[in-house]
Parts: sequence; C-alpha cells; structure tokens
Amino acid sequence: MGEEVAAAGAAGTRGIHLIGDSWAAGLHADPANALGQVAARAIGWPITVDAVSGTGYLNDAGAMTYLQRAEGASGTERLVILQGGSNDDDEDLGVLAAAVTATITALQRRFPQARVLVLGPGPDPAPVTARQWAVDALIAEAAQDTGVAWVSMLHERWIPAEHLDAVIDPANHHPTISGQQYLGLRLAAAIRLTEPDLLAS
Repeated sequence: MGEEVAAAGAAGTRGIHLIGDSWAAGLHADPANALGQVAARAIGWPITVDAVSGTGYLNDAGAMTYLQRAEGASGTERLVILQGGSNDDDEDLGVLAAAVTATITALQRRFPQARVLVLGPGPDPAPVTARQWAVDALIAEAAQDTGVAWVSMLHERWIPAEHLDAVIDPANHHPTISGQQYLGLRLAAAIRLTEPDLLAS
C-alpha cells in the first residue's frame, strides 16, 4: 500500500488538507495564521484547515471526531495532516489506536493521491502527564502500523519545559501568535524531512 500511496501522491495537487484541534484552529491567537497556515506558506503550498477546538480521534466536543470529518472530506491534495490528540486524554485509551488507524485509512481512501502525516499533540496542558505520553505513544503506534509519517512534538521536544512560556500562554495553555509561528515553521521543517520527494515532484 505504501508504494501505491507514494506514487499517487506525486500526481496530486500541490496542497495540504489539515484536520486538527484548537492548536490548529489558532484558538486564543490568530486563526488565519495558525501552525497549518504558517507551514503551508513556508513550503509554498495552499492549505485547507478543518480544525475544531476540543475535538480528537475519540472526542467529538459536541461536533465531530477526526474520523467523522475524514469520512466527509475529499480532495486531490498531495498531503493530509492529522494534528493533535490531547483532547482524547479522558477517553478510553483502549480504543484510541483503532480510532487513529480508522481515521488514517479513511483519509487514504478519501484522498487517494495524498500522503498522510500524523502530528502528535503538544504539551496540553504542561507539564506533560503520563496520560499524555500514553496518548502520544498510541497515536505513534497506529501511524507506524499503517505506514504513514509520524512526528512527535513531545519526543522531539518542540516545546522544552524550560522555554514553555516562549510558545504557550500560561493563562490559556495554548500557543501565542508567535508560538503558532514557531510551531508552523517546525511543521514545515518536518514536512521537508519526512516527505522531500513529495515537495520536489
């Protein structure tokens, strides 16, 4: 499957479709300049952002889960990004990996010409708890099992605890405007590292 997806991705439209939570929605910052938009501008691609605060792979926050939104989406973009997972902290972690797998599979079906990149949650809230680490690990497991690219903000220490206030507003536990800029540039760098042939084609 991986080779088929890779070949198809190169033929798709130079664009990104992102599904995420409040960090991707730019809550408490600038929704038009959240991490997805910043990353897209950095690599010179357009982006469609489907970000709903409070949602996750299992948590619908009174709206829809990532899977439900994935099943209703479609396009010819070359890259689909799944961002988040922190809102699933209080859900049944025994079914989280299956939900992530189902979401990835749905996106591969709905975006047949795209690669999928899974971006794990940040420290939301900080300090990172054992439960957050478990969520991160389960999402990583599902991404690896389905053969898609995986980036962990936590393991790669995108936001070191000693510099947390430079990125996160302590009053609302969300990235500031400058924090979103930083995270977006980190995401752009991650795309370049994980999908160099996709960008070059």
